[in-house]
Amino acid sequence: MNFRMLTALVLAFVGLAAFPISASAATAYTTGTLNVRSGPGPGYARIATLPAGHRVTVIDCQGSWCAIRAAGIRGWASANYLDRVYVSRPIVVRPHIIVRPPHYRPHRPHRPHKPHRPRPGKCKIAPGFACK
Repeated sequence: MNFRMLTALVLAFVGLAAFPISASAATAYTTGTLNVRSGPGPGYARIATLPAGHRVTVIDCQGSWCAIRAAGIRGWASANYLDRVYVSRPIVVRPHIIVRPPHYRPHRPHRPHKPHRPRPGKCKIAPGFACK
């Protein structure tokens, strides 16, 4: 690192340390991967990168850049990547599909039913006729 970048980094940390933490400090969440920089602008050195959904404390904002504190890191972040409401993405659980084959029953040939034969002596076709 050259001397100017080191000086800017030290001044940024000193400036952030001088900010009093007041009641105006707010909690926000990152909406995407967030680069934390040493000053308020894309030209400043990147200090760290925070993942989406990470909770940060917003200390102060100047234009579209906010002074933040998160995970022991102090720096500046673009306000476009900060949101006061944590929006969680729904968890998609893919169902475990089990395909079972249809129940197999071997084919049985059709057997005709035996005709009903009444018990002997109980046949009532007509008087005088015998049952078969």
